[in-house]
Amino acid sequence: MNFDRFYAERAACMKTSEIREFFKLAEEPDVMSFAGGFPSADYFPVAKINEVLQELLVNEGKTALQYGPTEGSWELREYLAQKMTREGMPCSAENILITNGSQQGMDLISKIFLNPGDVVIVEEPGYVGGLGAVYNYEARRIPIPLDNEGMRVDILATQLRKLQMEGCTPKFAYLVPNFQNPTGITMSLERRQEIFRLAQEYDFLILEDNPYGDIRFEGEPLPSIKSMDTEGRVVYLGSFSKVFLPGIRVGWIMAHEALIHKIACAKGSTDLCSNSLGQRLAYHFAVNGYIEKHLQNLLSKYKAKRDLMLSCMEKYFPEGVTWTYPQGGFFIWVTFPSGMSARKLLLKAIERKVAFVDGAGFYVNDNGKNTARFAYSEADPQKIKDGIAILGELLHEELDSQRKYASGGF
Repeated sequence: MNFDRFYAERAACMKTSEIREFFKLAEEPDVMSFAGGFPSADYFPVAKINEVLQELLVNEGKTALQYGPTEGSWELREYLAQKMTREGMPCSAENILITNGSQQGMDLISKIFLNPGDVVIVEEPGYVGGLGAVYNYEARRIPIPLDNEGMRVDILATQLRKLQMEGCTPKFAYLVPNFQNPTGITMSLERRQEIFRLAQEYDFLILEDNPYGDIRFEGEPLPSIKSMDTEGRVVYLGSFSKVFLPGIRVGWIMAHEALIHKIACAKGSTDLCSNSLGQRLAYHFAVNGYIEKHLQNLLSKYKAKRDLMLSCMEKYFPEGVTWTYPQGGFFIWVTFPSGMSARKLLLKAIERKVAFVDGAGFYVNDNGKNTARFAYSEADPQKIKDGIAILGELLHEELDSQRKYASGGF
């Protein structure tokens, strides 16, 4: 049966990310994978989770296993409001809504704000989940390139002036300021301030996504863009996925109370409520200090993996290949020499049981073909050593082939 005639118009632009398709291949057991940006399952605090779950089921089973409020558990929202306030973003529980991971937050924000053809400012390269959420609601994405300080505000200002001349105002800018996915770059304080100033001048909102902010190995934390906001212009997304457990699907939105009410209306018709048991588990781990202890353990382990991958790249990758130096998070962004296809390299690497993500899928336009994202969070140290060494061999072979071709060798 052909279902095309039944689809809504918006369904025509919905598609699976090529990156997700490669995950299926990259996550095979015998593959040395740097593809999935997942927390390491080896670090999940299973014994402590079992202990806390047993207590929960005995003491709060009827509540923890029942439907909950659409906005989320009041206790968890209170805790998160206190956490946000300590981090320079004063708020109350009424400013918090619990979501099924921050991905649902991106979808809900897009759902309530975007009409077909509306403009959204995005980072390039940018997080595919955010790009996809915007695309699914038929928005026009305006990509702004990054450098080592984050989004290029000079290019952003030029684009905003151009849009203004067209009589167009962006609905919002979607940003991942800390250890950005896919590049690992952290936006400088000056860029954060300037982007917020531009949002005020041109009257658009900011969607600030911060799933990796607590995974900082070095350097001082920078103020969130939300901390600069006194008028409700910034909507903030947070998540327990990277610092605790991705499987419980507990994230949150912090926003003006009027926005929270509207988002709750949209969420109510989507899933009624988030994972009640997951919320209770996250709350008990957080309020009793277990997440903070767990995070300290994670930081040392992830930092060691980052350091190992960087040193292996330095050792094995040929001259002409460059990469970012993340101060935290899960990702290193690699740029190959101009003219080299990261996709072709990936296909050769998979034959050698090594995988990464080629960069083209993180771009709105037909760019980034010589770039790639490497995640160090899941891979064990030996696979990092072996996998990067194999990629170094392939890169040397590819560059030798290019040089022979350029010199007329074949």
